[in-house]
Amino acid sequence: MDPNPPRHPRGRARGQSKGQPRGASFNQGQPRGFPSAQVPPSRPRPNMPGQFNPRQEFRPQNVEQVTSGLENLKTGHAPLPIGRGAIRGRQPIENNYFRIERPASSTTSIGKQGSGGQNIQLISNYFPITTYTDWSLYQYRVDFNPTQDRINVQRGLLSSHKDVLGAFIFDGSMLFSSKKYQPDTLELTSKRISDDKIVKITIKFTTVIEKGDHTSIQVFNLLLRKCLVNLNLSLVGRNYYDAVAKIDIPRHKLQLWPGYETTIGMYDSGLLLRAEIKTKIMREETVLDFLKECANDRQRTPNWMETFKMSVIGSTVLTRYNNQTYRIDDVDEDSNTRSTFRKKDGSVISYVDYFKQKHGITLSNQHQPMLVSKKKKSFKIEGDESELVYLVPELCTLTGITSRMRDNRGFMNDLAVYTRLGPSERIDRYNNFIKRILTTPKSAESLTQWNLTLSNKLITIPGRVLPQETLQVNNNKYSTGNEANWTAHVRSSSMFTCAEIKRWAVLCPQTNGNPIRQFIRTLLQVARNMSFNLPQPEIIDLQDANIRTYLTKLDQLTNQMNPSFILCVVTSNRLDCYSAIKRYLCIDRSVPSQIVLLKQVMNNNMSVCTKIAIQINCKLGGAPWRVIIPEKDMMIIGFDVCHDKQNKNRSYGALVATMNDSHTSYFSCVQPHESGQEISSYFATSIAKALNKYKYKNKKLPNSIIIYRDGVGDGQLSYVHRTEVDMIKKTCKDFYGEKKIGLAFVIVKKRITSRFFSIDQQSYKNPPPGTVIDNTVTDPTMYDFYLVSQHVSQGTVTPTHYNVILDTLNETTVANITPAIMQKLTFKLTHMYYNWAGTVRVPAPCQLAHKLAFLTGQSLRNPANPGLEDLLYFL
Repeated sequence: MDPNPPRHPRGRARGQSKGQPRGASFNQGQPRGFPSAQVPPSRPRPNMPGQFNPRQEFRPQNVEQVTSGLENLKTGHAPLPIGRGAIRGRQPIENNYFRIERPASSTTSIGKQGSGGQNIQLISNYFPITTYTDWSLYQYRVDFNPTQDRINVQRGLLSSHKDVLGAFIFDGSMLFSSKKYQPDTLELTSKRISDDKIVKITIKFTTVIEKGDHTSIQVFNLLLRKCLVNLNLSLVGRNYYDAVAKIDIPRHKLQLWPGYETTIGMYDSGLLLRAEIKTKIMREETVLDFLKECANDRQRTPNWMETFKMSVIGSTVLTRYNNQTYRIDDVDEDSNTRSTFRKKDGSVISYVDYFKQKHGITLSNQHQPMLVSKKKKSFKIEGDESELVYLVPELCTLTGITSRMRDNRGFMNDLAVYTRLGPSERIDRYNNFIKRILTTPKSAESLTQWNLTLSNKLITIPGRVLPQETLQVNNNKYSTGNEANWTAHVRSSSMFTCAEIKRWAVLCPQTNGNPIRQFIRTLLQVARNMSFNLPQPEIIDLQDANIRTYLTKLDQLTNQMNPSFILCVVTSNRLDCYSAIKRYLCIDRSVPSQIVLLKQVMNNNMSVCTKIAIQINCKLGGAPWRVIIPEKDMMIIGFDVCHDKQNKNRSYGALVATMNDSHTSYFSCVQPHESGQEISSYFATSIAKALNKYKYKNKKLPNSIIIYRDGVGDGQLSYVHRTEVDMIKKTCKDFYGEKKIGLAFVIVKKRITSRFFSIDQQSYKNPPPGTVIDNTVTDPTMYDFYLVSQHVSQGTVTPTHYNVILDTLNETTVANITPAIMQKLTFKLTHMYYNWAGTVRVPAPCQLAHKLAFLTGQSLRNPANPGLEDLLYFL
């Protein structure tokens, strides 16, 4: 049977004629070449483009989403390690259920639990599984002759033999049953309904899956997905959505499909089902509609095809004829729907004829270029084994939202009405979901056949709320409050340390000189109120806002004046202007800088001036506040990876390390690496640089090191533990010899679906900042905990999951870091990110490492000048 949609192993479609007509109506005379993808970020982050946050420095529009490949859609195989912080290149894929053992100091469930704080009763999005299959399962391999490519056809052929097979679960290649078939190799025949062709089915016994085996949990997940199919949900990508309950937003030409992300796993309290609410945003326009829109704008945008590619490459589309999602990796202008490819039976057919015959779809335009999606193999294979999927723009519906949509406050508010669910509404959705599974006859029957009993009540969890932190500013202290937000204190309080600045300059367009001078007066007054002695700057008026004008004046200024700091006022949020200024000042020179949008300067807002004053101080080595961390001689490290905006095969690993006991002095460095290169050696090199810098500044090495590593998925834990951790151990041995050192390596995971809610007099609320969960829903084989560090006024707060994969802190006499202290330390560090007068989701060194990697990958594309490594120039 022909693939669906047409796929080719690599390169041009087989059988396609080279040099076929491109279709003058779309791409005549357009430049060649495929630029890097540029799409909106997958979720809001500090300093994201398109919206000026007065708490932060301006960041330009059109920042590329982190590189990611298509997930393997075949159930039961781990996806390739992809996305931000992923191991680049073809690394071996670990088992989905790989676990790293808890350190010796935490060998029991109680051993990883902390103490202290106020007890709190929580409810979470987990349903207990009260009974489940306690007998052995038998695994079989299934082969079809002739080969059947569609799993629905395969299941249909197997279902005709239910009298022989009994209850079974089939994932496309493996069949699981509680029944032992005789003989070990069973041969059956079925008739295909579409053409009455006889298909031979070979079912071969492979292994016995004992109770408690991780594969048995995989079988439960397959059973759960079968139950979701019985709810008449549509599989879109890897999750199921309810097309019947879709919400139309005609004003914005959008549809919202409600859905669920589910998984069954083994936790400290036993087998649990986790369910989370998902929403798939479906735009009514197709890729062809967007292509026409770009083509119609050719007079204003001569390079409209490049604009089209930059917008489409990297985005995710949905093909409605099979409800599959694909990430667009390329646009092939040499191909169109009249191009041909060779089917598996050897015949040659065009895309137009293929879709007409296969799906009864008549394409309206035969000159549209083909979209290309790379479907990666799930195993390590030598050579380029990516499978190319060719897609027709007319049949691809755009999903998600664009940066322009994200910048539209009215649009985002309209969207939030449906997507930003509060705790009570979210819990109602969970309860409706489980009720639907338990009351749908086919789903209930499937559960009964496998002796799987789901509770209809969400699990309750004992949690703890850590005490509010006290911030130290100069000689004063103040509490962070119940909402972990101290914005009101910042403007009227002295900063903890203030940097010295002798000469600094402001570059601005000449036509806006007076408002900018008023803005500078307000900025100087705000700085004085915070005891920051900010002198009058040299204000330089520019004739125009051209990039070349900025660079020429910056060159003159740095040669003649040698300023300590430069503030540039720009008229638009163009990425090329921002990147050019930053590259010159961060690479060619070593001058800390700030870029501010003119429209923010014109408002002359006190809040904006306050944030800019704080950033100037931080970028010059000062610190606005600190939290008390009693442990001495400790170095805390954050590490993250981002990919180059223009070259997706190049990545940047950024490390940020604290250099003093107040943890307000930092060292940072960036190591670039190419696709396929192991990141561990670069990580170890950065650790060595940080240790040398710490020794230089403190005349001694730290007694303990705590590393927070962001951007690691479950499938990469083994790689990180086997390579990065071992390499760091070797680096420490080079510095310390046989001396024992306290070392902790903590994986930070933000992309999680666990949610927690506090119970208050029969109502549900978000738990307060400082809430720790280290039992019940944590992993029984890991030293892990959840931390809610932020307060949100709308919607549901998202916790962060911390997994300590290495902990030798208790093996030394100088650093007795118990689980309770580790939790408190992590919460303290979420207060130390200076771009926001409140807590953030991850420890400050980790967030700073992301900022540095993001700036390098998106704008600098090279490590910064070493003269900036002691400053937070990237804040």
